[in-house]
Amino acid sequence: MASLRIRQHPLALATLSLLVLLSAVPVHAGLDAALGKTYPIAERDFLDVIRTKLAAKQQSGELDALQKAMVATAMHTIQQPRPVPGITRASKPDTRYYDPSVTAAQDIRDADGNVVVKAGTTVNPLDYMGLSKVLLFIDARDKQQVRYAKRYYQASKKPVKVILVAGSYMALMRQWQRPVFYDQGGNLTGKFQITHVPALVYQESPAATVLRIDTVALPAEATK
Repeated sequence: MASLRIRQHPLALATLSLLVLLSAVPVHAGLDAALGKTYPIAERDFLDVIRTKLAAKQQSGELDALQKAMVATAMHTIQQPRPVPGITRASKPDTRYYDPSVTAAQDIRDADGNVVVKAGTTVNPLDYMGLSKVLLFIDARDKQQVRYAKRYYQASKKPVKVILVAGSYMALMRQWQRPVFYDQGGNLTGKFQITHVPALVYQESPAATVLRIDTVALPAEATK
C-alpha cells in the first residue's frame, strides 16, 4: 500500500518528521524574534502637551511678555499705519479733473429682478448724488501739511474730510478733537491717481459732472 510504502521509506519518513516539527512551532514566535518585545501605546494627548507648555511659559513670565509685545505691535500698526507708497510732497501746483463715470459690464437689477441699468450703459454717480465734502489728502508726518489742513478746514465753507496717506491719524484726532481718516491700502489715492500731497478733491458746483483735483504746493519758507 502507498501509505505503508511512505512510512517504510527512510527519505519519506525524514520529510514527514520535518513537516510535523515545523507545523508544531507557533507562527508568532518568528515575529517576536524579528520585532522584539512590544509595549502598550502610552501617547500624551496633544492638548495636554500644549497646556503644559503654556503653563510653563505663564509661570516663567514668557507668555505675558509675548502678549505685551503683540499688543504693542497691534497698537503701533493702528496708530502708525504703513504709508501709502509712491506719494510725495507736491513741489508745484496742478489742477486736473476726474470723471467718475462707470460702464456696466452686465445688467444691474433691483431686488425684484427688474433691470435698472443695462449692460454697456455708462453711469455718472454725480448725476444722482453730489460730493458734498472736500477730500483733503495730506502726509501727517509733515507739520506744514498738518497746519495747512487745519487752516483749510477751519476756513472752508464746505465740510472737509481730512484723509492721511502717512502719519498717525489717532494722534491727529486727539489733537484736533475731530474725525481724521486714513487711506488704507491707497484705495482713494489710487482711484484719483494722486501721487503728490496736499491734494484736494471736490465738486466745483452741484451741476458739475467731474471732480476737480488740486495739488497744492506749499511755500518752502513756511517749513520750520
